[in-house]
Amino acid sequence: MAKQEYEICDVDLYGEWRLVEGGYNGTMEKVLSYDPETGNYTRLLKFPPQTKVPDLLSHDFCEEVYILEGFLKDEKKNITMKAGYYGSRLPQMKHGPYDIPLGCVTMEIRYQDPSKPIDSECTLLKNKLGAPR
Repeated sequence: MAKQEYEICDVDLYGEWRLVEGGYNGTMEKVLSYDPETGNYTRLLKFPPQTKVPDLLSHDFCEEVYILEGFLKDEKKNITMKAGYYGSRLPQMKHGPYDIPLGCVTMEIRYQDPSKPIDSECTLLKNKLGAPR
């Protein structure tokens, strides 16, 4: 099984927002597509105002991020990322900590490295996302 196929739709009417398990300050997610065989998924993330992500982050998967609304500050790199900014992170790329004073909405695409075989130990497969609702 691969990610689901959907015709273009209004994401405001599609799916539901839910709390991110282990998220910061009530961060919400809306999963747009999910592949249970690889763990690959696309989601929207909504960070409330006054959110702080105090950790330095890295993942064992690839991650692409596009800022849709608001802005966030990477405090270690001293970069402010605002609506229209995009990043592509390879596995183990360090990012954060973040300060999100006014709130922010991002789109994330997370996937296992396509140049390597599927890793059954990848943390993407340990997420409890399930199919979009």
